[in-house]
Amino acid sequence: MTLAKSGHSDQMHSMPQGQQFQLKHAFDTAFAQYQETMGEPFPVVPDFERVEDSDFWAVADMDGDMFRIRVSTGAVDMTTALWEHVLADEGLQGGIGLPLSATADEMIHLSLVWLMLHELHHYQMGHFEITGRLCLTEANVPQAYGVVSRAPVAPPVLAGLDEDDLPKVEPCLELQADHNAIEMLLDAYSADELPALRARATAISGMIMLIECEDTKRDHAHSSHPKAATRIFQLLGHVIEMPMIQATLAQHHPKLEIDRNIPSYEEQSAFNREVAIPTFLDTMTLAMVAKAETIRDDLGEPQDFFQDIQIAKLAALEHLDALATAGAIQWADLMTLNSRILRLLEIR
Repeated sequence: MTLAKSGHSDQMHSMPQGQQFQLKHAFDTAFAQYQETMGEPFPVVPDFERVEDSDFWAVADMDGDMFRIRVSTGAVDMTTALWEHVLADEGLQGGIGLPLSATADEMIHLSLVWLMLHELHHYQMGHFEITGRLCLTEANVPQAYGVVSRAPVAPPVLAGLDEDDLPKVEPCLELQADHNAIEMLLDAYSADELPALRARATAISGMIMLIECEDTKRDHAHSSHPKAATRIFQLLGHVIEMPMIQATLAQHHPKLEIDRNIPSYEEQSAFNREVAIPTFLDTMTLAMVAKAETIRDDLGEPQDFFQDIQIAKLAALEHLDALATAGAIQWADLMTLNSRILRLLEIR
């Protein structure tokens, strides 16, 4: 699967070079990808601005009825530095000697496209309304661009939540925007595109890690964001489920015209060998390169991480106290509240 046409090109190898093009190209690609995936255009045409600033940040906000996305040039610089460093020499080997089949330019583009999809979904999912805020941010946004602070009281749509739940609302919304952006960038599963799927998932993981590394520079790290390990836990959980999504949908929606075949054992084994396990090990390598020991510790050991995903997949609530990794534990803590917020969004 190639990314949707962005008005420039739908081929990764012909991506425009130079920082002045990269952010706008990523935005255009994300905007087109939304339309292609949903079969309809995005509800509004956002105002997009690239801001000259060496710091890494992105902000989605409302200016009256205008939805705006602003991203610093530092976001491009740091994304570029990460992938050029990681893919230098032998590059990522997935921990098992299986090289990542993507260039640094391709990974930079994929990471930035996912960031844009994440910002678009803050608007599409109604997050500004539910938080009572006009500004949602990634990393340390300068005060001049963080236009409006949190509303002094909870907005009416959150009136049914306990006071103790309110600090968890924005981390839940971040996971929601992550989830929809993940689905949109990874797109449908295809056994013929396993290397591309691994590259996309690893590009998302890299951007999540960059956000956390910048967020920890703030006085109150994680105040409005889940841990990177929690976001990566959700990412890998979705990746691992991908071969079975079509068959599961067919089981619950018999009238849908979709593939109802369950992948063979051999196909699922190839998927685990070429995508699921290498993507997790890519993430561990990224944490090491970024010197993000906290993220690496939060991810835990591979056997614990994948065991936690199995517990989560089974929705085994009675076994959630057996979760071993920090990301899975925070994910479980947020999920009950997240379901309630999603219901509020549906009826708003």
